[in-house]
Amino acid sequence: MSELPLVGRGRSADIFDLGDGRVLRRYRTPHPGVAQREAAAMRHLRAHGVPVPEVYSAEGDEMVMEHIRGRSMLDVIKSRPWKAGAMGRLLADVQRQIHAVPAGDIDLPRFSDGAAILHFDLHPDNVMLTDHGPVVIDWSNVAIGDPLADVMFSWMLMSTGEPDHVPALIRPVLQRVRRNLTNGFIADTPLTETARSWVDIVCERRLADPNTTEIEKRQIREFAVAPG
Repeated sequence: MSELPLVGRGRSADIFDLGDGRVLRRYRTPHPGVAQREAAAMRHLRAHGVPVPEVYSAEGDEMVMEHIRGRSMLDVIKSRPWKAGAMGRLLADVQRQIHAVPAGDIDLPRFSDGAAILHFDLHPDNVMLTDHGPVVIDWSNVAIGDPLADVMFSWMLMSTGEPDHVPALIRPVLQRVRRNLTNGFIADTPLTETARSWVDIVCERRLADPNTTEIEKRQIREFAVAPG
């Protein structure tokens, strides 16, 4: 397997091309049961019309799934920064589609009260834009709970995350692009006291993630004090 072509690399897993329209997603360190949980969630969501890759198998720390052809939403924003607001609105639409799917009896970790399926890592680098529309990838944090927690988590991620390989073209206006993206995403979510009550909780969740960088941790703490 080590000789397979590497086609993608996230903070915790690598993607290898298997040919015949399939890829292998492999965690670099053991994550017992996570690939099986991801597969169950993706199959359930796909059966309800949510655009996710088809899953063929999941065993140990590996999952074989459909090879999605397209560009990540983040790549589109990097090359066309004026589209950031529209991309934020599209991301919010996709998230609402996920939250509308009944969880039923699917066996997923419970994060809080509520019956919505939560992605808990939805941001522009986890959405592929294809000829057939957006496709949501990387379901390693999937859970069940209050949809507002998922919305606040994505808002926090996009407000505090440090994207890799930022083109020189947008470095001078990175904060403006980020603001347009997050404003587009959060535009239709009333920032009630209930919504804001999730901010501290999702910030603590992200701070506990070993993949969070020191720069991101500082920005998360600032976001917790003054969201947005």
